[in-house]
Amino acid sequence: MVLDLPRLAQHLRRAPPDRDALLAASNQGEIHRIEHEGRRLAIKSAAGSGFRRRINAWALQREARAYARLQDMAGIPGWHGLIDRRWLVLDYIESRPFRESAVGPRYFDQLLALIREMHVRGVAHGDLKRKANLAVQGDGSPLLLDFGASIVRRAGLHPLNRRMFELLRQTDLNAWVKLKYGGYDQVSETDRSLLRRSWIERGLTRLRRR
Repeated sequence: MVLDLPRLAQHLRRAPPDRDALLAASNQGEIHRIEHEGRRLAIKSAAGSGFRRRINAWALQREARAYARLQDMAGIPGWHGLIDRRWLVLDYIESRPFRESAVGPRYFDQLLALIREMHVRGVAHGDLKRKANLAVQGDGSPLLLDFGASIVRRAGLHPLNRRMFELLRQTDLNAWVKLKYGGYDQVSETDRSLLRRSWIERGLTRLRRR
């Protein structure tokens, strides 16, 4: 059933989600769970006020473009639209946090396939090392969340966009290796072939160790 977005927009303008429905919050925004016409939805909104809110709203629009590119892809919440440049409307998918789950090789095989399909569609996530952005669905398969740091590859000649996409694409693969092995030691030769850490990543790692 297609979601009646104009009707949902009227509902949100009249009665924005309350704190009781809060799923997560950060400096960039809040995510609330609501029920609308029998559907469970996750509504992400930009946080802050003034200039900060405008920056977060811009990031929300960028995130919406990523979800639109990944529409109907398994392992990605379904996207329904962006209302008033303020509310990002996604399907709510029942899952449990990655960091609280015992996952095995099958999960990581599925996650790698998901990451590769995402890249084929022209989206690089950019923040997969953050375990809060990963979840485990009821059938044990991976779920990717929060595309706030993502980049969408543009068509045509856009050298900077392509360069940033390739950087984040590789960052996603590096993150997969780190998630699977808990670090970069004892990585199999096959998986090591995926690993190419940039000087930026190496520098950040050294800073964290100080």
